This record gives sequence, C-alpha cells and structure tokens, in this order.
Amino acid sequence: MNEHTNEHTNEHTNDRTKDRIEPTAATSNMNAAHPLDAADAARALAEIDRRREQVIRRKIFPRWYWWAHAALTIALATSLESGHGAVVWIGVAGYTACAAAIDFPVSRRARAAAPRRDLAGPGSTRRTLMAVAGFVAVLLGVTLTTGLSLKAAGVAHPATIATVVGAVLFAVGGQLLVRWETAVLLRRSGSRR
Repeated sequence: MNEHTNEHTNEHTNDRTKDRIEPTAATSNMNAAHPLDAADAARALAEIDRRREQVIRRKIFPRWYWWAHAALTIALATSLESGHGAVVWIGVAGYTACAAAIDFPVSRRARAAAPRRDLAGPGSTRRTLMAVAGFVAVLLGVTLTTGLSLKAAGVAHPATIATVVGAVLFAVGGQLLVRWETAVLLRRSGSRR
C-alpha cells in the first residue's frame, strides 16, 4: 500500500511539473531586446514623485473656507449675545444652514481626494490628530480667556469681541496648520521638490 501511495504521489508531482512553463530562449532574452534605459527609469520615478506631491498638495480647504467659518461664528456669537429670542433663533438657523452650505462641497471634495493612508508613512494620522487637538485647545483657551477677561473688566459685548479674536485665530491658524501638515507630509513621503 505504501508503494502504491508513493507511485501515485510521484505521478501527481510529475503531472504538476509538466504544467509549469519553462523559460525559453525568447523569454529569457526579452530584457535584452528591451533594455531599461536609466533616463526612462528616472523620468518614471520623477513622474511618480510629482503625482505623490500633487496628491499631498491638493487644496481641500480653500482660503475662503476658513474666513467664511470665521464670519459665521462671529454672526452666531452676535446673535446669541443679543439675548432676543427671535434673533437667537434666526442666528442659529442661519449659522446651521450656511455652515452646511460651506461644508458640503468641501467635505465631498475631501472624500473624493482622500489619499492612501500609507502615503506619508506610519504615524502621520496620530500626529495630525494631535496637532488638530492642540490647535483646538489653544483656540478655545484664547477665546475663553479673552471673553472672561473682557467680562471681568466690564467691557460691553465681551462674547462677540472674544469670538472675533477666536475667529481670526481660527482662520489664520487653520491655514497655517494645513500648510505645516502639507510640508510634513511632503518631507516624510520623500518628495524631492
């Protein structure tokens, strides 16, 4: 029985060996017929590098996005600080509708242009989230400190003034954060530009 099993295994192995495609003189000399030119390879790598940089530098958050949100936030703070019921409700409804109108095209564009996660190397997502969390903490800290200080000093409309400070910080700082992240991604991706 053992001999019969060995014969059957050998026959099966020989059948699989026969199915293999062995290199021929034509296929082994294929590289010789089409040598890879060093200049072509360099151009191909440069094109890959250019495309990677193009993906990283894509403009998902245009400049107007930051300033539009800053203006909406100031308008909301002004309506809330007025204390009039109708003005507050109009301010909240207007802010919600306008913020959705601003965010919809930008978020749709962001989903369409989402790069692969490994484009910039490991740890880039964690670093980005930490930078955004730090930015939000500074933004809230400055806005709250300004508002409470103005209220303690008896300045009129402290929430609106503090919101103006926070909104300008948001618009300028948000753009700087995106530029910083782009520069880090380019450096980590190995872009030579």
